[in-house]
Amino acid sequence: MRLIRRKNARFLMLVRSLMNRTIMVLVVAIAILWMNQNRESRNRRRRRFSLVDRIPSQITNMRDLVEVSDDDCKKMLRMDRVAFVRLCSLLQTAGGLNNSKYVTAQEKVAMFLSILAHHTKNRSVMFQFKRSGQTVSKYFHHVLRAVLKLHSLFLVKPQPIPDDSTDPRWQKFKDRLDEFMNNQDSHDGNHNVDIIDSLEATPEWTTWRDNLAQSMFNEWSARQCCHLFLLVFLSSR
Repeated sequence: MRLIRRKNARFLMLVRSLMNRTIMVLVVAIAILWMNQNRESRNRRRRRFSLVDRIPSQITNMRDLVEVSDDDCKKMLRMDRVAFVRLCSLLQTAGGLNNSKYVTAQEKVAMFLSILAHHTKNRSVMFQFKRSGQTVSKYFHHVLRAVLKLHSLFLVKPQPIPDDSTDPRWQKFKDRLDEFMNNQDSHDGNHNVDIIDSLEATPEWTTWRDNLAQSMFNEWSARQCCHLFLLVFLSSR
């Protein structure tokens, strides 16, 4: 009997040790699975807002905007593709506009022109170009500074026109100006011009004014009577 009891005790101890080990293995496996799931969820969240995922849509948007047709480019940027390329090259050479790490100069100019052409807000440009609001505002001011640097090329200082100029447009303007000045001198020399010193109310004006005021007062009193009759009728019910 003692041998049987000892065997049973040893068997129970073996079973308990196996169960403990199995439970430990299951706990460790569950912990590993839970950690892997957390890592995958974190990676998914990071991928949702990563710059790498936005790059294909950004490239597609710029290609559809300035590389497909002149009609789309004119509708969105108010200029054709040739004018857009020339403006970008001019801003880069004379305005000092450069490509940044993640945004090209063409995309900066496209955002700038889109805001000016359609008076769009920051959020609309964010959605269209797949950029953040800070990026849109930052590069808008960069392009604006580059445009202001081109004032010496596009804003010309006016030069006075000499009297002996042979430009036909100036000759026509000079003839009209001389004619106008001569007419002014003739009016100034004429002392028989009637001058209005004061205004007086005529009987016709007074009669018309009184009739208009009386008709307006009659119409107002009729409306007040109708409102009063309606209130009395509703209160009696």
